[in-house]
Amino acid sequence: MPTMGTTQRPQPPVAKKVEHLMEMFGDVRVDNFYWLRDDARSDPDVLSYLQKENAYTHSLMSGTQNFQDELYAEIRGRIKEDDVSAPVRKGAYYYYRRTLEGKEYVQHCRCLVPNPEVPPSANDTMPTGPDAPPEHVILDENVKAQAHDYYVIGAFKVSPNNKLVAYAEDTKGNEIYTVYFIDADTGVPLGNPIVGVSSYLEWAGDESLVYITMDEILRPDKAWLHKLGTERSTDRCLYHEKDETFSLDLQPSESKKFLFVASESKNTRFNFYLDVSRPEDGLKVLTPRLDGIDTSVSHRGDHFFIKRRSDQVFNSEIAACPMDNTSATKVLLPHRESIKIQDMQLFKDNLVVYEREEGLPRVTIYGLPNVGEPLKSLQVGHRVDFIDPIYSVEPSESQFVSSILRFEYSSMKTPHSVYDYDMKTGISVLKKIEAPRILTMGGMAENKYPIIEVRLENGYLTEDTGTLLNWFYSLGF
Repeated sequence: MPTMGTTQRPQPPVAKKVEHLMEMFGDVRVDNFYWLRDDARSDPDVLSYLQKENAYTHSLMSGTQNFQDELYAEIRGRIKEDDVSAPVRKGAYYYYRRTLEGKEYVQHCRCLVPNPEVPPSANDTMPTGPDAPPEHVILDENVKAQAHDYYVIGAFKVSPNNKLVAYAEDTKGNEIYTVYFIDADTGVPLGNPIVGVSSYLEWAGDESLVYITMDEILRPDKAWLHKLGTERSTDRCLYHEKDETFSLDLQPSESKKFLFVASESKNTRFNFYLDVSRPEDGLKVLTPRLDGIDTSVSHRGDHFFIKRRSDQVFNSEIAACPMDNTSATKVLLPHRESIKIQDMQLFKDNLVVYEREEGLPRVTIYGLPNVGEPLKSLQVGHRVDFIDPIYSVEPSESQFVSSILRFEYSSMKTPHSVYDYDMKTGISVLKKIEAPRILTMGGMAENKYPIIEVRLENGYLTEDTGTLLNWFYSLGF
């Protein structure tokens, strides 16, 4: 019984139990709440129960509403709402995303490059102001989202000729997408939407698209080829992965001449390739399915490049093979016990290797011989220098035919930044830096507070080194 002057707390809803037997590998288990799974988001019983849970939460938290509003306003006040992403140059256009003050979603934009015949440079800057080429909004997510309670675009892909756009839209939150096609200039819809697919999609030339669908447990399991303007019923299944421990991935080569469909499990990954100039030829095996062998692939000239990992080469190695003899692989960068190869990125004249050594990420650049000349073992590369003792660096989209490497960089004292690095001169140019959200909390500026490097001897802090912060994680800020 509640005491005088108190309010009785609402009682939480209790989900009913419905016995559901699940059998796998000879083992049978009972899931009494399996009925709450509703991938279609349409079951009246599930929706009714969720509405009761929401009502209970709102009732329980109603006394904190003012504080919630203040907290939300404070967090939002530290975000630069009117902003533009670092433009990416593709052909005759700069592509970028714009956010507007007071709006929840982005605009996908582009504008013309003033002198597209001039090779890309690290010092390139997208013109702004009254004399700049006009901005064209290809797609405004704010407009698209108005008709939906939930809205996410999982993929936004421009065709190689810059005339068409394919984008994947999710309006339910179940990560099951519908792909739409539009004219990049007018926004006019083209062809028929492709319903019930994953967000994996890539153009195979200017008229065809490769996409991946999922099975009943949302495992990416089938790769398809769709020709724009045709019915989906005529789409060709390129590959079906029937093993439930494997799922499919889809990536383009940096050269944009091939698409790679990979099938991967916990420790195994193998690859097929599709020539985008002849998509009707279908997939061909590039790296075979071998248990415990994990391969990632790309392309340059007349060779495929392969990053390969196994129990024996646990830090990975990089090899290459001729396009006309994929079994004749040659190791270019051998396995090293103290350096882990995490990723590779190919350019017309360079191979960029993302590594990790002594716990720190490294970016090493190797020159490559002219296309048609024999590939040799990679002997000497040069590393990109970073100013901070501890940092994070990740690859970003770059132009294959250029000498400009774009990467994303951050550290404990440097906000997330985008740099263009000239691989010929070694010059880095800052293209974008996120405004530090901490600025509204007392004016803390970049580099104002030092980062002290703490060293260990035999696993222990040396004398008078202070406190070692082993791990810190903050959610949502």
